Amino acid sequence: MCDTLVALPGTTQHRTMLFAKSADCEINEANAVVRILRRKHVKGEAVRITHLMIPQVEDTYEIILTKAFWAYGCEIGINEYGLAMGEEAVFTNEAPEPNDGIIGPDLMRLALERSRDCLEAIRIMTELLETYGQGGSAELKGNSHFDSSFLMADPREAYVLETAGRKWAVKKIEEFDSISNMLGISTDWQRCSISSGSKKLDWAQTYAVPNVPPNLGAPDRQSITRGSLEAARGHITSRTLFQIMRQHGDGYHPATADAHRNVCIHAGPQENRWWQADGVMVTDVGEQGALIWVTGTSGNCVSIFKPIFLGMDLPEIGPTPTEHFDPHSLWWKHELLHRRAMADFDRLVPEIRRDFDAVEDKFLAESESVRRGTPAEKHDFMEHCFWKAMDATENWIGRLRGRTDLRFEDPAYRRMWQRLNAEAGMTGMPDENT
Repeated sequence: MCDTLVALPGTTQHRTMLFAKSADCEINEANAVVRILRRKHVKGEAVRITHLMIPQVEDTYEIILTKAFWAYGCEIGINEYGLAMGEEAVFTNEAPEPNDGIIGPDLMRLALERSRDCLEAIRIMTELLETYGQGGSAELKGNSHFDSSFLMADPREAYVLETAGRKWAVKKIEEFDSISNMLGISTDWQRCSISSGSKKLDWAQTYAVPNVPPNLGAPDRQSITRGSLEAARGHITSRTLFQIMRQHGDGYHPATADAHRNVCIHAGPQENRWWQADGVMVTDVGEQGALIWVTGTSGNCVSIFKPIFLGMDLPEIGPTPTEHFDPHSLWWKHELLHRRAMADFDRLVPEIRRDFDAVEDKFLAESESVRRGTPAEKHDFMEHCFWKAMDATENWIGRLRGRTDLRFEDPAYRRMWQRLNAEAGMTGMPDENT
């Protein structure tokens, strides 16, 4: 379950294109931040995506992605032309493909590697969609298929592309918008693969499965993201998007929530709550180029956004994470904090947030001058921010490691974490032997 949003330059404080997505995945489905360089390919070359081999193109562009470790494709990404994109699972009444096809995350990576702007991405994605269809498992646990919707933004325009099997519809965004795990285009599309004669097809009414989105909390989350953008209209900044990505409702506790109705998703023992926020990307694209903010970690509320620039190596973040605990990986190292914080959610999350906000605020304050600086200055700033963020994280891990009083009060919530920690090979966690 995910949430993606965009604010066009006319609605933002600094007149830049702002884009964000929170990627929600299974609890041990670690997300990696990766940089893939621009490449030239041999004529006739093929590329292996998650479930298929398909023809490669002559040139692929530099991209920075946040992606589930096991898939070819990505949850969120941006390319060297400032084209950013996020993908959402949607559930439609179209019958699944009888054979493997292209899953939504793969479709998005292929578009980012091959497109310079939204319109080119839409053309490439719809051609691939109509050629191969959507098919094959799209989650770590397997045997899980869904269709996809995409929100994309280049430096000038933004669009929503929604799919149902091999069918699709496109809507242009004028000021700001967000998408969640539901079809949202009605008759307001500009392009659609279905010819409906003189009467314009109501896309969502035709292809949506109406009982699924409420069970997933999708209408609530989309209302929150759209309402937050409306409230900040004309003053939207990267910090605004950071705050939206950390939204919890009043009285929320991850052990007892009935559905994923918050943007900052935490897993719980209830049905339809086995996902968590596994990583966020916020992109800020303007005349000075792209400034990319990533957490690279799960639990938006206990994570720190760190800057990345295109055209240079990523800071050292350790090996690519898998479903097994590895303390040398950025994502898994942070789990030593995140999973302990969940044991005393009401008290620890606000305390951690106060410390992390102070660190993050310094990054934001310094970033505007750095983005106008030299490549060397940008590189040094990235390294500094990642080091400072890890130092703050390790400080909190050390403080909580010695807390013998940390307990999951809710029995079902406790059993959930015991099982998932054991599956990942994590030891020394709260309530491990109770």
